[in-house]
Amino acid sequence: MKLLRYLILIGIISSISITAQVSDFQRGLEAFNAHKYEKAFTNLEKYARDSNDCISQYIVGYCYADTSLSMTNDSLADYFLLQASEQKYGRAMGMLAVRYFEKQSYDKYWTIMAYVWAELAAFYDPIQSVNSRRKFIKESLDESEIQKGNEIIAEKKKILNQIETCM
Repeated sequence: MKLLRYLILIGIISSISITAQVSDFQRGLEAFNAHKYEKAFTNLEKYARDSNDCISQYIVGYCYADTSLSMTNDSLADYFLLQASEQKYGRAMGMLAVRYFEKQSYDKYWTIMAYVWAELAAFYDPIQSVNSRRKFIKESLDESEIQKGNEIIAEKKKILNQIETCM
């Protein structure tokens, strides 16, 4: 009898914990859609860190990238956007491409990686395919850099084609 009570208690505690996480996630999405980014960040940061959820990772990366917010952090923005991009989340791929292109003055590597993520975003997300940034980024590369980018794209597609598109 004690064992049964113990199992019931564990079940109740577990369901309360899961409900709290889902409601935090939902509150974070609602806040993001309402352009209340600080609140969205507060609700989704732990979820983005502890889970493999591309949407919360994208939103947290977006918030870290927004220079008007108090939590601005370029490294963490790139980290979370990359995490979401590697799960085939097109919006994250597009934003990562823009962020990498902004770094082009530091190192041509970033321009190549901007090209890679812009092309992948267009390939996996129809909304991103109408984006003109791809052409602009590509025009800033020479033939050998485009070739290097295409090689990286081919390698990334081998991995990304094996996973479901994150929605």
